[in-house]
Amino acid sequence: MFNALIRKIVRPRSEIVLTRVYPYINKSKKIIDIGSGTGDVAFLLLRKGKNITPVDVADFHGPRLVKTIIYDGKTLPFQNNTFDTALLLMVLHHAPNPETVFKEAARVARKIVVIETSYTGPLNRFFTVISDAIGNLRLDAFWNSYKTDKDWRRFFEKHGFQIKESRKFNDRNLGVIPFLHILYYLRRK
Repeated sequence: MFNALIRKIVRPRSEIVLTRVYPYINKSKKIIDIGSGTGDVAFLLLRKGKNITPVDVADFHGPRLVKTIIYDGKTLPFQNNTFDTALLLMVLHHAPNPETVFKEAARVARKIVVIETSYTGPLNRFFTVISDAIGNLRLDAFWNSYKTDKDWRRFFEKHGFQIKESRKFNDRNLGVIPFLHILYYLRRK
């Protein structure tokens, strides 16, 4: 039943995410997917022959498709530079402290690919946060973890990363509400 639900609802979104990130990870040997959720993106990458390690926090609200390493959301159980690339796919805005999650990704991987949910103004921020909370079946939105493109850029710069490439995607949440997703391909300065 869960697999059928994933294929019907989550899979189309996972396939879109995969097409967006794959150009940045196609040569990566070892990948970590931090905040992997159901594990559907990791599942699709495994099918493509990628060596991927999905990790997530213990309080995730649903079943997982692939074996996932559970961690405390603060310290990843890996040595420095264990991975070529870390994926943070629509994760940082769900963290009570995005800085902690990002610093750990930077510690364990040489490159980082981020897709973040963003907003363009106060009203758009309100609808983005509310629809994201409903779409993820989570009412505990971390309002201060959502950022504008300019704020995300400053955030990455502050942590010693250069944006090698960035792309904006105007998606729809719940099929109706405009939703801005921004991909950032990051490398250390």
